[in-house]
Amino acid sequence: MRTGLAPLMNAAALPTVDIIIPTRNRGSLIEVTITSIRASEGVEFTLWVVDQSDDERTALVVEQHARSDARIRYMGSDSRGISSARNIGAAAGHAPYILYTDDDCRVDPGWAAAMVAELSRPEIWTAFGRVLPERAENSAEPATDDHDHPTYVGIALAQKLSMERKIYGENRLDLSFGHGANMGLRRDRLTQIGGFDEQLGVGGPLRSWEDRDIAFRIMTAGGKLVYTPDALVYHRLWRNWAGVARTFADYGIGAGATAGKYLRYGDWAGALLMGEWMLSQGLRQALSGAVKWRSHRKLALGLKQLFYPWMGLWMSWGYPLSDEHQIYRPQGTAPAAEAERAQASSDGRL
Repeated sequence: MRTGLAPLMNAAALPTVDIIIPTRNRGSLIEVTITSIRASEGVEFTLWVVDQSDDERTALVVEQHARSDARIRYMGSDSRGISSARNIGAAAGHAPYILYTDDDCRVDPGWAAAMVAELSRPEIWTAFGRVLPERAENSAEPATDDHDHPTYVGIALAQKLSMERKIYGENRLDLSFGHGANMGLRRDRLTQIGGFDEQLGVGGPLRSWEDRDIAFRIMTAGGKLVYTPDALVYHRLWRNWAGVARTFADYGIGAGATAGKYLRYGDWAGALLMGEWMLSQGLRQALSGAVKWRSHRKLALGLKQLFYPWMGLWMSWGYPLSDEHQIYRPQGTAPAAEAERAQASSDGRL
């Protein structure tokens, strides 16, 4: 009798989490992501797939999993942008911990439990984990640069390799914690800061940097972040060179747009963050491409980072600011819309 009840008691003691995958037109990639999440150990989870696709391929893949696993939930959405999808997924669930990964990732079986182990500490508002590169079987092309080196050599595309656990919060300008492909937040803290800025992020009008933005806002509010190498995700490398270039363009534009937001709120840290990005991802990368890799592509990638942040800064002036949270509002929105969003936040719907 005791033997039969033990598994039930252990299962009841497991922490509950909502796992969210934002996706758009990645039906050929997300199969691996979902399969890896289903193998997660040490947590009771609900997986929310928020699909912004133009076709039915992703829906077919997710629904096939959902038929055999009640923990999988499909949510089709007409919204656009990864931040919007992340907020939609968060609002759908109720678990105290919310974990995010991307549709081109594969998670380690212990990933979710390692994230929850950090988020269960009251002082930790959000956690980031280790991201290792992994070649996708359906990579778009062999991906080589000018001298037959792998395209990704010397280009840290959403990777975080450190084996050292680190707490962030004392220095708001240190944004070296990791990437949104391996991120988790306490639900109460996500609600407190107003969710993700939906004008930022892949697919949003002001492009990427939404993961750095939400972490910076958390530190500004007095919260702490942690990077833990124990929470492991593999980021599959499937983009060809043109895709890498577009991704870095989004990073640069997003960096400028995010910096512009902070400056408009009177926070001069925005200028320092923009300058650091142009130095590290612009000048340093251009020199590396010219001297170390002798690659005109990598040289061009760096030089463009000296331009794109200014483009993002200029674009950002077309978007009004929130009165409630440190986020942009959509163009043309009235104060009433902002009040409705604030009410949604206080009600726990965001």
